[in-house]
Amino acid sequence: MANSTADMRLSGGHPALDLANTVDSRRGRWGPDFLRSFEDLLVLADRLDLVDRQALARLRRQAENDPPKAGAALADALALREAIYRLFLSEDAGKPYPIADLRLVEDRARLGRTHQALVADAAGYRWTLPFDDLGEMAQLFAIKAVDLLIERGRRRAVRECKGSNCGWLFIDHSKGGRRMWCSDASCGSHARIKRFRSRLKGN
Repeated sequence: MANSTADMRLSGGHPALDLANTVDSRRGRWGPDFLRSFEDLLVLADRLDLVDRQALARLRRQAENDPPKAGAALADALALREAIYRLFLSEDAGKPYPIADLRLVEDRARLGRTHQALVADAAGYRWTLPFDDLGEMAQLFAIKAVDLLIERGRRRAVRECKGSNCGWLFIDHSKGGRRMWCSDASCGSHARIKRFRSRLKGN
């Protein structure tokens, strides 16, 4: 069982969904929460290759030197996480995106876009944030979430894992588009074992 963003599974198939999945369970029970500190957010961004090591070191120093600001940046990321979760949960349910959540994600992404700069790298050019402010971490994930929203007509659907005590979100890349589990090896396996035991009791 995972205990933090350092060892949680990255099953969402997209950074915005992996952020939403930083709550261990959302069905049957809620929690535990893997985002307990700003450092947890940095660890997740590092595992997703969203921020280079120099930027991570810079943000860590800022967080250590200004704990109240780090706490505020974490609170902003948590509010964004819940908005992202509700947006894509509604997609799985075939319902319109909640307007308040859409506006929150849009506002954070819009702010991040104003800070982006075009930089050269080995592959050519790319947009990136300067990462000189702790609030840019939430903005980064908001930009990723907006990108995922925009791609809706060109990608597979986002699903909610139907496993007991799960509720994680993932992009359904299955051939038939009917995948039910965030991970066949975990939630899928648990569901099959539960059905098997239920059949045994019924005999």
